[in-house]
Order: sequence, then structure tokens, then C-alpha cells
Amino acid sequence: MTKIVWNLKKPLPKKLTNRKIVVKPVPEKQLRELGKILVITWSGFIKNPEVTETRVRPYLTAGLEQPFIAYLENKPVGCVSPRLNNQSKTGILNGGVHVLPEYRRQRIGTTLLQIALKWLKDHNMKTAEVTPFNPEGASAVQRATVFYLANGGKISEGNQTEEALILNRKDKKLV
Repeated sequence: MTKIVWNLKKPLPKKLTNRKIVVKPVPEKQLRELGKILVITWSGFIKNPEVTETRVRPYLTAGLEQPFIAYLENKPVGCVSPRLNNQSKTGILNGGVHVLPEYRRQRIGTTLLQIALKWLKDHNMKTAEVTPFNPEGASAVQRATVFYLANGGKISEGNQTEEALILNRKDKKLV
């Protein structure tokens, strides 16, 4: 699988974001709301919100993970959940960036990614990484990979041939 990385010792990439959305950190009592987004965006992989509550709660209470939800007109439309690894100083975008299908291509994902990278940098991580995955299949993984690359990520060494394949694709739907 491809791993995308950001060097957090450098300035974060400057990208246009969606100023109409409000992004809020998710407290423990609202983890179910995060889970509801993931049930939709990872259809078939996560079947109920309780899975997210069970998996994220220990990291959240330990101060090692901080989920964020993006709201558009008070409706939750996307999420990201960055996690700290204090030993390696590598922050992990646990599960990647998620935006409900009807709200995609509105810079909501870019906004969430920028907030997650800033949170990781503010918590002294040297790098951030994500492994694009999507149960919808290869084309969804390619779209995610193109998104992360367009937002300043680099394919980690050892995966350079995959980067060339992705960047040389002529499929306009991926851009």
C-alpha cells in the first residue's frame, strides 16, 4: 500500500480552504457523531458508529488522538482524526480525511487536512503520514492519493514507482 508523508519541520502547504465550514474538535461524548460520518464514507467497512467510539476513545482520553468534525450550516459533513506517535514523532492521519459524498469538491477535505497537519505540528510531530484506503476499491484509493499529493504530501521512498503511475494517469476524473 502507498504511504503519503508530510515533513512537518517545514512550513505547512498553503491551500485554499472552505471558509463556510466550522471545524470543531470532537469531545469523547460526541464520538458517535464521528462514527456516523465514517459509516457513510467507509460504507461496508464500518457498519455502526460504536466501532469508532470503541477504537478512538482510548487514544482520545490519553491525549494521543484528536478527532475533528467539519460542519456546514450546523450539519456534520466531514472528519479527520490525527493521532500522535510520541516515540517516532510521526503523526498518523488515522483513517484519512472523510467528507460525505454530496459535499465533496468544496475544499472541506482540504480544510480538514490543514487542521489535522497543524494539530500534529503543534504537538511536535516531525512528520505526518496516511495510507490511503477505501473499501470502494482502487479508483477511490487513487482519488484519495491524488488529493493528498495535491495537498503537499509526498509518496514515501520505496513507493516512487506508484507515484509515477498515479501522476501520469490521464483520467481527468481523478484530478
